[in-house]
Amino acid sequence: MDFPFQNCLVSAEILSVPLVREMLQYPHGMTYLLLDLQRLEKELLKIAEQDVAIPFLSSLEQVYLKRLTSGKRKREWLGGRFAAKYAATGMLAQNGNTLPWSNLAVIADKNGRPFIASGENGAAMPDISISHSGNLAAAMAVSTGFCGIDIQKVTDRVVKVRERFCSPNEAHILASFFSASRANQSSILTRLWAAKEALRKVANMNSLPGFLELELAEINAGPSHNGPASWRFIFTWQHIDVHGNPVTHQCRVAVSHIVDYALALTARSDTVA
Repeated sequence: MDFPFQNCLVSAEILSVPLVREMLQYPHGMTYLLLDLQRLEKELLKIAEQDVAIPFLSSLEQVYLKRLTSGKRKREWLGGRFAAKYAATGMLAQNGNTLPWSNLAVIADKNGRPFIASGENGAAMPDISISHSGNLAAAMAVSTGFCGIDIQKVTDRVVKVRERFCSPNEAHILASFFSASRANQSSILTRLWAAKEALRKVANMNSLPGFLELELAEINAGPSHNGPASWRFIFTWQHIDVHGNPVTHQCRVAVSHIVDYALALTARSDTVA
C-alpha cells in the first residue's frame, strides 16, 4: 500500500544504506528513514482520523489512538508508527513479502523496546527501532539480529548533564577528534548521547547497560560521500554472561550531524540475549 504522506519524509536515506552497513560492518538487510512531524501534523488535519487509522493501523493501535488527546503526543505516536511500518515493509519487500500496514502492529516488550507483530502466520518480521526528537521521527529495520536508531535535537542540556553519560576519557577522545571548542560542545556531546542511546536499544537484555558502561574507545571519519558528514564511533561494553564470566564486546555506531540534530544508527547480528 502506498504511503499517503510521502511529502513528510525528510529522506529515506540521509546516509545511504550501503554506507551505514560498511561503517557498521553489518552484512544483512537494512532500511531506515526520517519523518517530519510538523508536516505530518498539517497533513493529518486535512483528513478524517478513521481514514488514517483503518488502512494503516492494526485494530489494537486504532484503540490506542482513540485514547490520545494531546495533539503533540498523537503526532509523535503516529509518526513513530508510520516510520517503523515504512521501514519494516521496505525490509519485507526486499525479501519478496508484501503485507498491508494494518496487518502489522508495533508493540512494546517489557523493556519498552518496540517490535513488529503480524497477523500473518509464519511471516518472519524484521527487528525495528524508533526514535523521535523535536520535529523529527526516525525508524530503522533490519533482517537479522537487532538494530538501534536515535535522533536527538541539539540543545545545551547535554552540557549540563554530561557527567551522566560522558567520562573524562571520552571527553578527551571527543576533544581530540573534533578539536572541540566551547561553541560546539552541545553538538559534539549530542552525538555521543545519541550513539549511546542507539546502543542501549540494540542490547536485547533484561537489564540494559548504563550510559557509562558503554565506553567510547575510538572515532573514525566515515567514507567520503556527498551527504552530511559521518563518523564511526567504536565502543567497548563488558557484561557478565550466564556462567558468571566477564565478556567484552566491541560495538560500532554510525553517527551523523543533520542540521540541528544528531542521528545515530547501529545494527548487529550477534547481540547478546
